[in-house]
Amino acid sequence: MNNTIPCIIIDDDQSAIDILQEFISAFPRLRLEFTYTKSVSALNDITMLKQSHIIFTDIDMPNLSGIDLAENLKGEPHNIIFITSYPQYAIDAFKVRAKHYLLKPFDLSEFAKVVNDVLKECYGSHNFEGDSEDVFYFRKSSDKSTILTVQKTDIIYIQGSNNHIHLYTPTENYSVYMTIKEMEEKLKYNTSFFRVHKSYIINSAYVKKIEGNKINLGKYEVLMAAHYKAAFSKFIEERFLLSGRN
Repeated sequence: MNNTIPCIIIDDDQSAIDILQEFISAFPRLRLEFTYTKSVSALNDITMLKQSHIIFTDIDMPNLSGIDLAENLKGEPHNIIFITSYPQYAIDAFKVRAKHYLLKPFDLSEFAKVVNDVLKECYGSHNFEGDSEDVFYFRKSSDKSTILTVQKTDIIYIQGSNNHIHLYTPTENYSVYMTIKEMEEKLKYNTSFFRVHKSYIINSAYVKKIEGNKINLGKYEVLMAAHYKAAFSKFIEERFLLSGRN
């Protein structure tokens, strides 16, 4: 469920980087890994990367243009999306096999459409916009004519029991006819949810305390099994408050 695609932003304009950073953070399937204002420095680092990254790069930059950068990265596993204010660069962009092209200024919906196209072409057929939906819709077990909704951010944890799951929120407990494995699949691109036990998926935003294998979620407490511990432990380690002093 923490299977995200790393991204890099290269632009000599910091304000443009800030906008892209905000847009990337809106989509659970993307993870911003590096930003650069100098394209030469970016090229030096990117050539060392083996994992496929989505690279959002400006074209008109000093010393090394985005087109030149893309030429140097031919044969590498990365997927380039050009960001520029100049439409005349479009033909050159596709000559260096860029995956897509965004013309400044663009809004979030234009950004989502371009990224969705690249994800479907390069990272499988999962619909990006569907992955980023905020709400689950489901039918009441006791009344099939009634459709209910629950915000994903309201889900504290999910419990699997036989062929049902129970969604626990601060005020409600919903029962849905599906397996926890099916729910895990639906949440696999959402970086807030972690399966910590064969019967439990938790929302990390509600974790109050961890004592051994017990995870305190405020109103609830669940057990964490060793088999599912690795991904959640990595998530915690990346956010640990530690001093850099010796």
